[in-house]
Amino acid sequence: MSPAEEVKSRLDIIDVVSEYFPLKPAGANWRARCPFHEERTPSFMVSKSKQIWHCFGCGEGGDIFSFVMKQEGLEFPDALRLLADKAGVRLKAEDPTIRSERQRLMALLEAAVVFWSEVLWREVSAKSAMSYLVEERKLKPETIRAWRLGYASDSWEALINHLVKLGYKEEEMIKSGVAIRKMETRGRGAYDRFRNRIIFPIANTSGQIIGISGRTLSSSETEAKYVNTPETLLYYKGQVLYGLDKAKTSVKQQNLAIIVEGNMDAIASHETGVANVVASSGTALTQDQVRLLKRFTDNLAFAFDADAAGESATLRGLVMALSDGCQVSLISLPLRPDGKRFKDPDECIRADSKLWLEAIAKAEPMLEHYFSRAVSEYDLTKLPDKQKVTKLLLSLIGRLPDPVALNHYLKKLSNLVDVPERYLREVMPRQFNSSDSQTGSPVSVSSGIVTPLRARDSRSVQSERLLAALLAAPKQTGYVVGVIVPEMLASEYAPLYREMVVFYTAKTKNGKIDWQGQDFTEHLRNYSESESFLAQLAVLLLLADKEFAEFDSLGIEREILVTINRLKTSYLKSVLQRLENDIRTIEQSPSQDKVRLAALFEEFKTVSVELAKIHHQKNSNSK
Repeated sequence: MSPAEEVKSRLDIIDVVSEYFPLKPAGANWRARCPFHEERTPSFMVSKSKQIWHCFGCGEGGDIFSFVMKQEGLEFPDALRLLADKAGVRLKAEDPTIRSERQRLMALLEAAVVFWSEVLWREVSAKSAMSYLVEERKLKPETIRAWRLGYASDSWEALINHLVKLGYKEEEMIKSGVAIRKMETRGRGAYDRFRNRIIFPIANTSGQIIGISGRTLSSSETEAKYVNTPETLLYYKGQVLYGLDKAKTSVKQQNLAIIVEGNMDAIASHETGVANVVASSGTALTQDQVRLLKRFTDNLAFAFDADAAGESATLRGLVMALSDGCQVSLISLPLRPDGKRFKDPDECIRADSKLWLEAIAKAEPMLEHYFSRAVSEYDLTKLPDKQKVTKLLLSLIGRLPDPVALNHYLKKLSNLVDVPERYLREVMPRQFNSSDSQTGSPVSVSSGIVTPLRARDSRSVQSERLLAALLAAPKQTGYVVGVIVPEMLASEYAPLYREMVVFYTAKTKNGKIDWQGQDFTEHLRNYSESESFLAQLAVLLLLADKEFAEFDSLGIEREILVTINRLKTSYLKSVLQRLENDIRTIEQSPSQDKVRLAALFEEFKTVSVELAKIHHQKNSNSK
């Protein structure tokens, strides 16, 4: 058994996919909204029995490895290692020189984090760093170890020297972001990026280190408070949330993700027992980060810093979250004894962790929060204040994808500012008016890039639907075989349907047909295309479960009739187009073949009559 086969035998695809976003039962299978394209109706199906997944919206699909590769942006060797770790499968020792570049950089970052952690706990030079974490930030030793915090000493080459001994090249250190290339060429060509800084390792959702954030211990005002890894092959700031690898289980359990601004805010909250908290690391939440959170929950609560920058970051994040259909609430930090608000969750927790718990419990729905502020902070009898409130609230209301909620808040704003709803609608900025991914067209969000998906051919969709209906209702096969020939189906489904016709014809003497049974599977294995047939069959079984699990036999029969008419209409139109082209070619030829031309006209008439009958039948049924 190969390592990949052993991993597959030990892991259940349902468990693996569920680590990224919740699945809901759908007949014998499971379903969710697809993480790889924007959709409102769940089209993403997972089969426990077949151990495959497929999205009927964007057409993506595969096994446990292809899912992790696409979800994590990994090559197969890296996905194999990740899943092997989950499965407890030991892979053979490998030569570091033949690892993929991504894996080399991950291993380098892991070695760097281990080194910095050892410096923090063992080196005398790290005394001030440990004092800062334990005495000033009040972190427990177990918390420091759990979050793998470390210390980069005030040295230009401490880390580089260590990594060189482990066999890493300076070019790899630069590519990973832990070293910076020197301008001059004498001596060593790079130096440590992080010096005299507390180290916060940044991990992906699987817990693999992909980047670093370093907080300075220097009192110099000219030095940046935080320095982060630049964007690398592994690390894209707008696609990562600090602490999500530790928070994801709690986020799913609580069905809520709390978003704070700073790394220390997230760590302090986890230490109090509130573990469904992640940090945006001081920036506005991006669309990629929102979609990352939506793997685990649609409910987001924001608790950004109580300053102008924090307020601005909150608003930009709100726009992203609302555009993606999230339920959003806001956590207001309480007042300190001096009457001022705590500046961030970390300060609040260090003062009294109960205050943080109370603030979370009092979180307000986002728009209700801003309506309340409008009343308390503005004089709505004055035009300038009315204009400010209207502009702010409309910018948020216009992002609501739910028309019921949108109309509710438009009416509420109309009453608040005493302006008719129709005028507010005219000036409301709508997300659907923009040229971005919110146009309502399907889009792909793979690898953080939003691109329109190509529309699927109608005949392909209808062919797929007809075959799925036959799998759900085998008793209808005789009727379908009598009216649909393989040529009427899309080219990718015609071969499989042809074998279904052959199998049905051979089995009609024996009665019952079972498309999911061993006999049909063995029939397909007799052909060179057997793997392709079996893969198609597995996907069609998923579609049958998705579309027809809740239909009775009469409902499926109706769907089959509708689909047959659509396929025949599409096919007959294509025949007419071909006949028109052939007739035109003969008519334009110097030596016209009148016999052939007459035959084409006769065939054109016959097909036109058949097409008219279908159209008439459709109109009659709709009355």
